Amino acid sequence: MVWSNTAFQDEALYLWAGRLEWAHWLHGAPIPVFPTWFSGAPVIYPPLGALADGIGGLAAARALSLMFMLAVTMLLWGTTTRLFGKRAALFATALFATLANTQFLGAFATYDAMALMLIALATWLGVRSLTAGQRPRIVMLIGAASILALADAVKYAAILFDPVTVTIVSLAAWRLRGWRTSLSTGLVMSGVLLTVLLAGSLVIGPAYWQGITSTTLERPAASASTIVILERSYVWTSLVIVISVIGIVLARREGRVGRTLISALAMTDLLVPAEQVRVHTTTSLQKHVDYGAWFAVMAAGYAMGRVSQLNKGVGWAPVLFLPILAFTVYSSSGQADQLFEAWPKAASLINALRPVLKHEKRPILAEGDEYSVIPYYLGGEVSYSQLRTTYDFTYTEPRSHQVIGMPASFSDAIGNGYFGLVVLDYAGGHPVADSAITRAAEASSNCRELLNEAYVQLYVRRSLRVWSCTPPLRHHQRSRRHHG
Repeated sequence: MVWSNTAFQDEALYLWAGRLEWAHWLHGAPIPVFPTWFSGAPVIYPPLGALADGIGGLAAARALSLMFMLAVTMLLWGTTTRLFGKRAALFATALFATLANTQFLGAFATYDAMALMLIALATWLGVRSLTAGQRPRIVMLIGAASILALADAVKYAAILFDPVTVTIVSLAAWRLRGWRTSLSTGLVMSGVLLTVLLAGSLVIGPAYWQGITSTTLERPAASASTIVILERSYVWTSLVIVISVIGIVLARREGRVGRTLISALAMTDLLVPAEQVRVHTTTSLQKHVDYGAWFAVMAAGYAMGRVSQLNKGVGWAPVLFLPILAFTVYSSSGQADQLFEAWPKAASLINALRPVLKHEKRPILAEGDEYSVIPYYLGGEVSYSQLRTTYDFTYTEPRSHQVIGMPASFSDAIGNGYFGLVVLDYAGGHPVADSAITRAAEASSNCRELLNEAYVQLYVRRSLRVWSCTPPLRHHQRSRRHHG
């Protein structure tokens, strides 16, 4: 899947932003105010992804995510082994590694793989501390809480799993060393985590707060129904949900604390669907459910390990293990491929734009995916200062000097030859603006259609239109003489 498709909108955006961050740090180049609309700190993952992209292109940036997800899987093995033994760890790790969502994140160049790796590292370190001495245990717990705060900075939505990690480590401490150790563990981790987050909130500026608020804390509600969200979540993690619930049933002999620990792990799989039901959105659901699955597969591994021990030898292990693994691999491989086919390839768009951009330095109006895909692939031919988005655009009429708002601003700007290119994908959620732009481009004598392709993305048919909106030749020649 690393080579299966061109960059998705988010991949292109973060890798492009990472390049600009490096240019800003090294050469003082101006950059957009990414913190105001990014869902994670633009100074952490994007520069790392851009480094990998600079070495080997998009495939290398996706391979970086693959390394993060391999680390996630190893940390799952280590955590489950300490909680329930190696047999449960074998089942849990195999089940997690074959989930479509895990495979998807292992070939997707966004924040998610790094954030999940840090959550897994914090959980493993917290559980690992329980078998250490008093002083090393405190140091490990401080480290675990600090790593958890870093995960929150990498992707703001990771904060949803802060209470989960602290709860799991505290319950594991109670189960192994008693309630006093559990209480001190929870207090140390919570205290350090809150201290680090508070210190970070005092350091960051208003731009970061705007991004945190708009993308996470006060995310606008969408229109996806509860049934659709729950159905998709179940399709992607059905086996984990079912087997982890069986784990809750089988945990009756584990004592009150053990049952609570397994129940907490199993119920984590419902955390992301519940949150996305709250805001009625399926955006990024296919990625976020894997966060909860990382915890829930431990309960599932416990269940499979218990059942496999019905025979004290190893006879039950392959009988249980092989069919489940075969079923998961069979079903998940198709799901993962579908996830990577959910957006159209950008090759035809880039091929159409490249020769035009060599001669066009006017502003470019780009909608949705194309706002980030264009500069990612054509960074040498286009500057970010040329880009305009359909989300918010005002235009000052050159004759009357009147400031015109949306959607009339698009019509006036296109009619006056303000844009060199207009790129629409009709998936940006702005039908009124789309209609105004389409009518103006088709009616304007400045525009000619270069590309018109129909795509199927998430089962919604759309057309991609690229107009070259160059003013008449006589105006262009006057301009060149003036600047000459």
